[in-house]
Formats: sequence, structure tokens, C-alpha cells
Amino acid sequence: MNAKLCRLALALALLAGNAPEAFADVPADFDDFVNRSMKEYNVPGASVAIVEGDKVFTRGYGVRSVAKPGAVDADTLFMLASCTKPFTAALMAIMVDRHKIGWNDKVIDSLPEFVLKDGYATRNSTPKDLLAHRTGLPAFTGDSLEALGFSREESMRRFRYIEPACSFREKANYSNPGLVVAGELAARLGGDSYENLIKKEIFEPLAMKRSGVTAQDHSKENVADAHMPIPGGGAKVIPWDASDTFGPAGEINSTANDMARFVQLQLNSGKIDGRQIISAESIKEMHTPAMVDEPSFAEMPPIDDNCGLSFGLGWGVYYYKGHTILEKGGARAGMRSVVVLVPDKKIGVVVLSNQNLNVLPEAIRAYVLDKMVAPAGVDLQGQISEVNQKIIKMFTPQPAPKETNPPTVALANYCGEYENQLYGRLKVYVDGKDLRWQAGPAKISGSLTHIGYDNFQLAWPPGRISLPEDVYFTLGPDGIPTQLQTETFGLLKRCAK
Repeated sequence: MNAKLCRLALALALLAGNAPEAFADVPADFDDFVNRSMKEYNVPGASVAIVEGDKVFTRGYGVRSVAKPGAVDADTLFMLASCTKPFTAALMAIMVDRHKIGWNDKVIDSLPEFVLKDGYATRNSTPKDLLAHRTGLPAFTGDSLEALGFSREESMRRFRYIEPACSFREKANYSNPGLVVAGELAARLGGDSYENLIKKEIFEPLAMKRSGVTAQDHSKENVADAHMPIPGGGAKVIPWDASDTFGPAGEINSTANDMARFVQLQLNSGKIDGRQIISAESIKEMHTPAMVDEPSFAEMPPIDDNCGLSFGLGWGVYYYKGHTILEKGGARAGMRSVVVLVPDKKIGVVVLSNQNLNVLPEAIRAYVLDKMVAPAGVDLQGQISEVNQKIIKMFTPQPAPKETNPPTVALANYCGEYENQLYGRLKVYVDGKDLRWQAGPAKISGSLTHIGYDNFQLAWPPGRISLPEDVYFTLGPDGIPTQLQTETFGLLKRCAK
């Protein structure tokens, strides 16, 4: 950025009332790039922080809501979603620094109610195993406990019914339940709730004054609305995800200004404003690869099969042009975020956006890597745009499936309650000419659309990212189903009357 543009940017920040002590030297076309990308990816608003040593750039773009006036700025509040996980790791690091536990100590010694289906994993899991997704728990399984309205305590009890995906420490599987356990372990060690400890041990010393730990724990002013895309373009407002059951895995909300402070803590070996909040040794431990991972559709270029992707503690780790990159992305209904660290360059990036199913956060962080870390030598933006088209295609609502063959039995025969130990009971009932389902303490309900014989398609209520999934009923000799199977809920057996 030339001197004239730098002075202009600083003046704008001063007018906004959120000027940093020194302004990071971002490329001159950065604003143009962000605005073009927001338009391309159909994002109403975004807030960005770029840290470069002791210099910070923060700025908002677009609007907080398509439904009412209000520009995004660097103090606008967004859901962090899974970018909460580095905070949970940081809280555990504080417990390690205080000798409450060691990274390789047994979880069960401090949290005796911790039980997994694999007894060996139960007896031997450590804080490092939980934070590096290497307990053997399957990826994303158990997440619907939160969606269905189960409490954190009850969800913790039900984790013992999750079938392991592999042997202990065999493979990495991204597990939100594992992070929930890590948060509750830190809470037990700290003698307070997870939420209170995050405020006391991280928000307060970092002066993260706008940040909150639950969907209800935030200011009613300057808050970004959550949005979902409208087919054909545009977006509509949806409610903030108000569930905090899986809090340590994804409940924190924050701002670009506040997140710049957290990034500085990470890049400065645990020190900020002259105070050592987390030891340099624990920062290094969190940033060190602990379990090899494989890229999935959720990872964006420059992450690929050759980048050495792995899990640190609460972070993903990969390599870009000789630099170690730490990255954590997050998504909840209506919002997406990313936090990136380049420790050897003392560069950090935060992108918060108020639209789900968009790749804007990754596009901006790829721009920064290319322009401020090392030239990519390839068209990262073109590659990310291609991934975006695949995501749009994957999540574009499809026409209701056409019925191929009539039900084997009357719809009333499928009605009843089905259950398993993990998710409890799912009720199937007739509503007019169709079937519906209902489950969980929150009595979440959705449609069951017949597609042929004893097969139906289950849909969640509007506003959720979940795609419709097939349901298969198994009939007994009397024409009454004995069980049903879905991808999310697994096998549920019919309850006796």
C-alpha cells in the first residue's frame, strides 16, 4: 500500500473509532478484492483482521443484514462456529501451565464420567487425543444431539454409544464430541463452567470486550444477522443458532478487532501487552502436528493432497511454499469464518462472514498467503471458485423426489416410535397425506417424503445446512416395520407398545 493509501486507510479507521496502534501494510487492491469476492460469492457482509507483527489492519465490508440498515465494521459481532476450537485448546493450555494436568495425562483421571464405547480409548485418551481428533470417534457423528435439544450433560453421557470409526490413534476423524469433552475437562480442572473460564482466562486478559460465549451472551447492537442463500441469487435472514450444548466445539462469537488480539497472542508465543498468558511451550505444543489428516471437500486450495495436512491441538496444520500454516475454519447455520496463522512471518488472518455455504473466508486468506507470504504460482482464486461451484451444486435444493412405486403397506403401518441408545426416540406419524418425524427434547420435526416401496426421504426443518437423506424401513412378516435406518441417526429399532 502506498503512503497516500495508507494514510487514507488510517483516517478511515480513526473515524470508525477502532484504529489499531499501527496499521498492517496490506496490498493496495485489498478492498477491491474483498468487495469483488463478496459479490461473486453472494455474501452480504464480512469483517477482516490482518495481523503483521505488531501492526493490525481491521475493517468491515457490506451490511450486517439484508433486512435492515447497518454497515459491518471491525466491531460487528459474528458467530465463530468451529473457530471456537483454538480457544478450547488455549484454555486447556492454561490448565497445563498451572500443572492441573499434562498434555499426555489420562482424561478419565480428572473426568471419571468420560466413557467411550471403546474401553481402551476410554482408559487411555489424553487432552492431546481429544484436541487432535485421534480418539477413534467418527467424523461429525453425534452432532445431532445438539440439534435435537439434548443438554451438554446428557450428550456427554450418550457419547459412550457412538460406534468408533477406527482404532484408537489409528486415523484422524474430525469429532465435535471430542472437543466438547475437552472443554468440560478444562472446566473441571479450572473449577468453573467452560463459559466462565473462557471469559476469565482469555477474554479478560486479552481485552476481548465484545466477545461472548453463548448465542445469548452478546450485545444487541452491531450484531451480524445470519443468512442463507436464495436459489438464483440473494440471501435471506435466518435466526442465530441458539444452541450451546456443544459449546466448546463451536459457541463463541467475536469481532475482527477482538480476534486480532487472539491472533497476536498466538503469534507472540502466548504473550500480549507484556503479559505471558500462555507459556511459549504450550503455544508450541498446540501448533505442532499431532495427527496426520487427509483433505476433504471442506478444505480449500492451497490445501491439497501434497500439503502435509495434519491436526495440531485445536488447529489444522499444513505447509505452503516452505511456511507452516495453522488454520481453523468454522460454519454454523448462516455464518462462516476462518482464522489463519503464519508463525514464521508473524502474519495472521481472520475473516468473519454472515452467509453460510460460501468460500469467501478461504478466498481472502488465500489472497493474503499469495500476496503477503509467498506467491502461489498457481491461480488459487480460480481453484477456490471451482470448489464453490461444486458446493453450490451439492447444496442446491433438488426437486422433491418422484414416487417410483407405491408404499408396500399403508402409511399408518410405518407410524410409531423407533429408538437407539445414542439419539433416543424418533417418532413417525401421519400428517395429512404424508409422514413426518419428530425427535429429541426440542421435538425437532421434519418431513418424510415417500420415494418408493419402503423408502422415504428425511428432511430437516428449514435453515439447517443438512441435506435430505434416505430412510429405509424394514418390514416384519405382519407388514409392520421392525426398524428404520438413516445416515444421521443410524439404525433405530421399533419400540414395543
